[in-house]
Amino acid sequence: MTFAPADLRAEADRCPGVLRPHRAADGALLRLRLPGGRLRAESLGILGAASRRYANGEVQLTSRGNVQLRGVVTGEQGAVSAELVDEVVRAGLLPRPSHERVRNIVCSPLTGLLGGLADLRPLLFELDERLCRSATLAELPGPFLFSLDDGRGDVGAMNADLGVRALDARSVRVAVGDLPAGPLVPLSRAAELMIDLAEQFLKAAGRRIWHVRELPLGGRELLAGVVGEPSAFARVPGTGVSLGRMTQRDGRELVSALVPLGLLTGDQLTALVEAASLGSGELIVTPWRGVLVPDLPAAAAQPVTRILRSAGLVVDDGSAWRGITACTGAPRCAHGLGETRSLATSIAAERGARSAPDPLLPVHVIGCGRGCGSPSGEHLELLTDGQRAEIRRGAAVVEVPLAAAARTVQESRPAVAGGKL
Repeated sequence: MTFAPADLRAEADRCPGVLRPHRAADGALLRLRLPGGRLRAESLGILGAASRRYANGEVQLTSRGNVQLRGVVTGEQGAVSAELVDEVVRAGLLPRPSHERVRNIVCSPLTGLLGGLADLRPLLFELDERLCRSATLAELPGPFLFSLDDGRGDVGAMNADLGVRALDARSVRVAVGDLPAGPLVPLSRAAELMIDLAEQFLKAAGRRIWHVRELPLGGRELLAGVVGEPSAFARVPGTGVSLGRMTQRDGRELVSALVPLGLLTGDQLTALVEAASLGSGELIVTPWRGVLVPDLPAAAAQPVTRILRSAGLVVDDGSAWRGITACTGAPRCAHGLGETRSLATSIAAERGARSAPDPLLPVHVIGCGRGCGSPSGEHLELLTDGQRAEIRRGAAVVEVPLAAAARTVQESRPAVAGGKL
């Protein structure tokens, strides 16, 4: 089986938003940015109702902690209905239309709740506010990413363009592209500095460069005037958030749930809204296609766990679904050669039949060489054309019949951990 090489760079930046949707095989795709993955439960409820009316009825979670609507009907010029846009505005998810595609900020989901070296929630809100206030930065490429890691190392390896990693409660290292060292600055200066660096990036990049690492000097040109001691740091691949109940540092509880394949059904949307109503009303979408329900009274944690489990969300840390993801695939994507979701489900079923939990490498199923939605860090990749599959880990490739793919993946994972496919 031979897959044609993917053209990973289109001539234009087609990263979708609400006002500029992407036209897929199953209708338009709308992506809504949630800085730090944060949204109110009522906003999710409005979005779910809008999906049932104007799209395919689901809300899809992305690998950056954002949400998407698929199968949206558009007019002759490719625009979505004004009524759908009104619903997104009513949900509070389009605060600055000119900047809708550039509010790409991932943040440690548990920051300020438990663990970590610093509470980065004030930084998250300040960075988003400064980003939306800068007319210049409305021109950032849609794929450009900011990351805020509170020192636990969960989002620090997400190939961000600009980011920070907390050293303690008051200081951070600034990460610039893939450079091995960045300035050490007070936390209070971090948002202002990242905005300045992003504006410098636009001046240096032109229209054909989307990422800091693609600049001629890999981002060093952005640091020429930066005041701050250079500091080396290691990028550690994030492992995601544990599932189930956790106790916050303020004594309240939170419940962490995984959404299989990142697809929230109508019943699951209803369950999350109900669950959040028992706490502060806030939800946090994670980059690992999960949702946190925080700020729960201790007495509400068990009922919330039961509500989410009954709706088909995963709240058990040893679940076979942990680490299994898939792109949209055929027939919903015009580039897809094979159906991906059923193969991912087969892998989860094969894994679940094992007596012991499998903590090894994540598995991502794709239907073409573009690799959409691939997790950061090391993982197994499965390319399928509907009849056969290629199992890839780096440069190592094994080709198998599709019927044997799930079993082969499971049998390959222990060998992969030892450095072989």
